[in-house]
Amino acid sequence: MQRRNFLKLSALLSGNFAWLPAVYPVHSAEPDLAHASGTLPDETFWKFVRKQFLLPEHYAYFNTGGLGASPYIVLENVIQEMREREIRPAPGIDMEKWLATKAKIAQLIQAVPDEIAFTNSATDGNNIILNGLPFQKGDEIITSTHEHSGLEIPLLNTVRRRDVIIRTFDPDLDNGLGNVDRIERLINKRTRLIFISHFTCTTGQRFAVREICQLAQAAGIWCALDGAQVVGNMPFNVKEIDCDFYATCGHKWMLGPKRTGFLYVKKSMLDFLEPSTVGAYSEASHDIRSQQFQPHPTAQRFEYATQNDALYAGLGVAIDFLNQIGLQRIWERNRKLAEQFYTELEKIPEVELVSPAEEIFRTSMITFKPKKNDFRQLARTLGNRDFRVRQVSEAQVNGIRISMHLYNNEAEVEKLVNEIKKLVV
Repeated sequence: MQRRNFLKLSALLSGNFAWLPAVYPVHSAEPDLAHASGTLPDETFWKFVRKQFLLPEHYAYFNTGGLGASPYIVLENVIQEMREREIRPAPGIDMEKWLATKAKIAQLIQAVPDEIAFTNSATDGNNIILNGLPFQKGDEIITSTHEHSGLEIPLLNTVRRRDVIIRTFDPDLDNGLGNVDRIERLINKRTRLIFISHFTCTTGQRFAVREICQLAQAAGIWCALDGAQVVGNMPFNVKEIDCDFYATCGHKWMLGPKRTGFLYVKKSMLDFLEPSTVGAYSEASHDIRSQQFQPHPTAQRFEYATQNDALYAGLGVAIDFLNQIGLQRIWERNRKLAEQFYTELEKIPEVELVSPAEEIFRTSMITFKPKKNDFRQLARTLGNRDFRVRQVSEAQVNGIRISMHLYNNEAEVEKLVNEIKKLVV
């Protein structure tokens, strides 16, 4: 039945929620879905969304912050695109589809397509930024102690290769705006770059990135953001944030194929950030005889060589899927579930919440730690009981992170809370 639903959805997803009645399981006990999406009962709608994924009904997947699940329509699109390329193999990329997905990304974050480069991951984008900036020996970079290894390791490699200095701050979990002050205290005449996550992977803290970017601009330094936990999770405008660079991946909240991502480079920074790896598609022109190489005028200069077109076509379909639901609606749903979890855990004396104290700086990821139990063992036990969670050992948090996305529901959250209560007492 799920397969039949998907095939109908594939043909109809280009429309609005008019396709819902046709694709909902006919054997379902759910109410008649003949009404428009705005009149559907909320939980009925989210149950329908859940049915577009391979996730088993009994399996509570709470680790989108690590890896998102892709809906049927994305999986099937990738398979179909790959089949087509095997029927008539051709070198190079399908530029029309390539640019179509870039246009969708640009609309998603309120940028322009020329500022978007495809990457393999957020880590890939982070490396492009750090390898391309003109650091000199003794230059300093400010970051937090709560960064993912996809940023931490590239930063440490930059220290090793470029003789720069990393200055860190511990995030202020009680006062979100206090992080702006902590960064400001680290800035000196040698500071060249602030590079932090938009949302941290450890506690799900939302940094005040607009204020931090304003601080960077006032000090005449660059600001880069790792947005792996944001795109597809929350609507935002990269122009309002006004960062210089923004790196993210397609395999988490965007629900796209694995090994996809993109890098945003502000137009004014395009000629400033040097491509460190180039090849076919990186150039506007080149000639070996005259030893001339002219980078592509857009962010395409950071792309090179043969790619798997099908993955990026699938990323475009994933964006369509998210847009059909609406990012604001997804964000409100995710936050509702996260706050349900946070509120219930506050009632458990044996648990310590380590996510931000201020609700405005909390996101769809909530992290807690048991006061008596070993967090690793607790995470393994929950996993054995079909609750997929994530251990957080980074920054000595030693806790468990729960990620809420559009395929989760209130009943799953309640079951998880009850399971935690049984295990920590």
